[in-house]
Amino acid sequence: MIKKLIFGLCFFIFASLQVHAQNIENALLWKVTGNGIEKASYLYGTIHITCEIKTSDVVKKAFESTEQLGLEIDMSDPSLQMQMMNSMYMKDDKAISDYTSEEEMQKLQNLMDGKVPGMNFEMMKRIKPFFLSAMAMSSFANCDGMPLAYDTYFMQKALQAKKEIFGLEKLQDQFDMIDKVSYEHQVQDLLKMADLSEEDNIKKYQELISLYESKDLKGMMDYMVEDDSSVNLYQEDFLDKRNQNWISIIEEKANSKSTFFAFGAAHLAGENGVVNLLRKQGYKVEPMDQ
Repeated sequence: MIKKLIFGLCFFIFASLQVHAQNIENALLWKVTGNGIEKASYLYGTIHITCEIKTSDVVKKAFESTEQLGLEIDMSDPSLQMQMMNSMYMKDDKAISDYTSEEEMQKLQNLMDGKVPGMNFEMMKRIKPFFLSAMAMSSFANCDGMPLAYDTYFMQKALQAKKEIFGLEKLQDQFDMIDKVSYEHQVQDLLKMADLSEEDNIKKYQELISLYESKDLKGMMDYMVEDDSSVNLYQEDFLDKRNQNWISIIEEKANSKSTFFAFGAAHLAGENGVVNLLRKQGYKVEPMDQ
């Protein structure tokens, strides 16, 4: 459940952000060269929850040509489960019921029932609403089995090939970012999800997946702008600052070894997206034909 929740919270961040997009070419795979890099590195935009991993021969060849893997966080870190358990509950003995009416609590129970095997809603009342949103979001993939994640796929491939794996940030960095969103705002976002039917939530998810699979970055950005999640209020923390923090790490790693960077596709586009920020630094960042 813990890894599923990590993927879910990453997806919820991805799906909730408004991006002031500077149009770039539609591609998920990007080749990074120039500025003294001896061997090309690659950027790959992922989606953190899916029912099927789809990677082209071009993506596989790019991955195989590199020496190390960079993810948003190092998914091979054995301490992730303990970190998650220590950070997923509300502080100061707060519970969701402190921010909702009885009617709203019933809506949330209807939303969350059956979403997490082995947990009923009573057990979830002190979990931060952001994480409950992530749990619910991951269920909307409506997979026959467990949802999959590109992060895990590439991590497993890297482990098999004995490639070094590192994170662009720590899991605690993501928790600190989430804690900037008030519990009131987190609850309101969860209630917006609860106000939709299961079918409508699944339909919304499938729309985003279709845009992702067609590599329509602008379409994904437009889709997100329509979402009035309160996370949009924190875009600078959730997206812009993270992208800017990653650039020095990407530069350092790409200059030391050929690297395959895999992170949420929302981080690619926009004026403060990774592609544009690297181009401003003088790197050649080219979309790859997939």
